[in-house]
Amino acid sequence: MRDSDVRDLLEHVDNQLATIKDAYQCALQSKEVPATLRIDIKNAMENLRSALDYMAHDIAEVVVAPHRVTNNLVPIRRVYFPYGRDKQAFEESSQRTLPDLRALNLRVFDIIAAIQPHTCGDMWLYDFCSTLNDNKHDALSAQERSERKSYKIGRAGGGPTISAPAGAIKAPPGAISIGGAPVTFDPSTGIPVQTPGLDVQVVTWVSFKFKDTNVEVYPLIEAATTAIRRTSEQLYEELT
Repeated sequence: MRDSDVRDLLEHVDNQLATIKDAYQCALQSKEVPATLRIDIKNAMENLRSALDYMAHDIAEVVVAPHRVTNNLVPIRRVYFPYGRDKQAFEESSQRTLPDLRALNLRVFDIIAAIQPHTCGDMWLYDFCSTLNDNKHDALSAQERSERKSYKIGRAGGGPTISAPAGAIKAPPGAISIGGAPVTFDPSTGIPVQTPGLDVQVVTWVSFKFKDTNVEVYPLIEAATTAIRRTSEQLYEELT
């Protein structure tokens, strides 16, 4: 099986992430993504996708293929790690690439299903695969810099606080108060106005997103690395 290859790929990505993180922070400050960083990001994502597909090939060879040979069924034509935006799309993808997996090994099927959006509530796998697939034969999409603000507000000197993204809370003046001090929101920014008795702290979050998406670059790669490692450990424990 390819478990050692998967571990090697993930270890290599770990090393890449340290370099990418440093370069990413520099790019945020310069507001420009250099070509070398785009190449490193693309390479790391392709390594992670290879790890997923190695796992899919092992599932096919250990679980699915023997059943199809025994029952004189047509061999699988194309093997890749199944994914989908929702439950139906995932199950259709799984049936195409790893037919009858649920019936053949429910535990393995559940391990794969556990990282799908409809199960875990996180779109990272769909975003990861679709972003990479959209750019399979070309350079990775240019990344666009974005900024979003949030705030924390509380009584001057300490006490309870409220934290929220800018614009998340909409209320007329005086409708909300903290420790008896009324909160007024700036209608143009959605951020509380600094007034006597209150302490308003504004935080600006900066990130790069893949072009024409709402997907942040570095958090996606980081989340994918963590989840793929956990999935591989669970999978090979079951297959071996």
